[in-house]
Amino acid sequence: MRIVIKGTVQGVGFRPTVYRVAKGMGLNGYVKNKGSEVEVMIDGNHEEFLENLREDLPPLAKITDVEIFNDSHNEKGFCIVPSEEGKRSSTIPVDTAVCRDCLNELRAPEDRRFAYPFINCTNCGARYSAITGLPYDRPKTTMAPFPLCRSCAQEYEDPLDRRFHAQTTSCPDCGPKYVLFNKEREKIGGVQEFSEKIEKGAIGIAKSWGGMHIVCKLSRIPELRRRYGRPEKPFAIMVKDLETAKKYAVVTREAVFTGPRRPIMIFDKKDERQELLECAAPGLPTIGMMLPYTGLHHSLFDSMDVDTLVMTSANIPGEPMIIDDKKVFELDFDIFLLHNRKIAQRIDDSLIRAHGEYLAPIRRSRGYVPEYLSLKSNNSVIGAGADQNGCIAFSTDGKLYPSQYLGDLDSYEAVEFYKQTSEHLTSLLGIEEVETVAVDLHPKYRSRKLGLELAEKYGAEVMEVQHHWAHGASLLLEHDLEEIICIAVDGTGYGEDGNSWGGEVLYCTPKEYERLVHLEPFPLLGSEKAVEDPRRLVYAIQRKLGFNGSFFDGNEADILDKLMKKSVYTTSFGRLLDAVSAALGVCYKRTYEGEPAMKLEKLQMKGNPSIDYNVHYKNDTIYTLEGFIEMMEDDGAAADKAASYTASVANALAEAAVETAEKHGARIGISGGVSYNKPIVGCIRKKLKELGHDLLVHHEVPNGDMGVPVGQALIADHSVVNK
Repeated sequence: MRIVIKGTVQGVGFRPTVYRVAKGMGLNGYVKNKGSEVEVMIDGNHEEFLENLREDLPPLAKITDVEIFNDSHNEKGFCIVPSEEGKRSSTIPVDTAVCRDCLNELRAPEDRRFAYPFINCTNCGARYSAITGLPYDRPKTTMAPFPLCRSCAQEYEDPLDRRFHAQTTSCPDCGPKYVLFNKEREKIGGVQEFSEKIEKGAIGIAKSWGGMHIVCKLSRIPELRRRYGRPEKPFAIMVKDLETAKKYAVVTREAVFTGPRRPIMIFDKKDERQELLECAAPGLPTIGMMLPYTGLHHSLFDSMDVDTLVMTSANIPGEPMIIDDKKVFELDFDIFLLHNRKIAQRIDDSLIRAHGEYLAPIRRSRGYVPEYLSLKSNNSVIGAGADQNGCIAFSTDGKLYPSQYLGDLDSYEAVEFYKQTSEHLTSLLGIEEVETVAVDLHPKYRSRKLGLELAEKYGAEVMEVQHHWAHGASLLLEHDLEEIICIAVDGTGYGEDGNSWGGEVLYCTPKEYERLVHLEPFPLLGSEKAVEDPRRLVYAIQRKLGFNGSFFDGNEADILDKLMKKSVYTTSFGRLLDAVSAALGVCYKRTYEGEPAMKLEKLQMKGNPSIDYNVHYKNDTIYTLEGFIEMMEDDGAAADKAASYTASVANALAEAAVETAEKHGARIGISGGVSYNKPIVGCIRKKLKELGHDLLVHHEVPNGDMGVPVGQALIADHSVVNK
């Protein structure tokens, strides 16, 4: 019998497992890679063979499809034969944390890989970040320049060894090496010297699998902020182990936190009075933490008397994470720990917010990409994404592959990264034809322009998809639904009326959407300037209702009054939260995306939502602005005001969603950046439950703009199916 197996079967020790199972059953035949699948020839009971294979699958392998053919083969014994190109569209393995077996070797002084930073085996290590092409063999990885030494070659060729056909395996004798440089680019040591200098207070750069990290002790964060020009933006921290994480934060979903994907997880701070945590995430009720995932990370903690380190992506502001050894010296830091293995694909740490037992994906990258979502057709479409939190999605053979996090498309470097990622993924997936490319409505989005270029390249049709419809469609795909009432709440999305939407109740299907209800609009004075300076939002609300405006007077007020008639209007819940943040004195200036609203959450979580402000739903509008003025004039505690007003808006959205859901007979979901806000989602869920409904949320697709290309692709795919 000839058996064709599809799934995660490349680079995960799949062929060695097939070999061991077949040999153990005394079968004759062979196993070989064929691009996107593995072909097995056996002369025995194929059902028994597959049952044994499934029981012995390596940790990272996954079988999604099996095809059986009658065939003949005359060779005796069982062997692994060389790979073939074959058809692509493989389930390419993701980068995963160093496994327990490798970690034990890393810490064993007698082992030849003791303290070796690049330790890995078929069950762990760099994968997507190291792959240059398929089939996944060593010549098509960044390990190609490092020939195996005799000892590693013996392991590689031994079917009973854990490193049998482990394409990225190496050791200190034959593998990549770290070298430590100072600012003047002089060699001053290696990993041990890096550890010593960091422990003494240096701020350094460490090259990892898919990019570079800034590394320092938490006590050095004030100096890091001064040099890096990031006065408020939160930094991710790496903790030594789970016990350390629990010392600082309320850890939930431990299996995800400690699992092989090792994302950064955003937990509630256990005690906001902890000075070092406040330095890492100023003004926020949460902290982003991750556990070590490379040999280097473990070695750093093993050699230092610290249990936490800043471990945040290194990039020149506005540009993607650095992967170039020369460019990194443009950053004003003390030491640079670099290795001589190229990075095939830049891939940031993934980022997930824990809402208690619920998970809200923010950044889907290392450990998650390039896994796919299932579509119901075999069309080839592209979702070009949005400009914030850039991501592009490709479908082929019934699978939708969202890319890793591409950053904000504000710079030349980010646009080039977008293009490179597009070329890399289409090559890996074997995509040569595309039927439709879906783009955002916003005429100035760079992602739109890039999508149009891809449509021209492939001779594909272009489909324009409204931003919040794409959010709703991403929920449809994730929950396998044909219709949904989507509470779409975020900062900005270009509306069909030319205004800025972001507080909407939509009826969505893959074919169409209808805007049923929206928040009360108000002027976005100066467009992007109002986003950067939320005091303008407060002024606009006050002036729209005929009140004197706060924060501005004289010439500034005159200019803003003139803008009242010219500015676009916004229905954005995100902008409304920014206005509340400024009105209550929480944040007057945005220095990073989402800052005013994120800092407001701390007040919301402390407050008692007991005040009844004038927020009400009538016809197609939720009227919020009179209640906003009431909140400003209330002399109560700021925390209670924040909690009460935002709960009032959330409850009104829930009531509107229920009314429209009952008319359409559809379920209710929530998507968009505001759905990361824990108190708001909690209010909506509670109100829906009172009214006899549940709330669908994201678990796999990011709530924010990284989820947009997923929804775009579903809509584009549906348009092809129904031509």
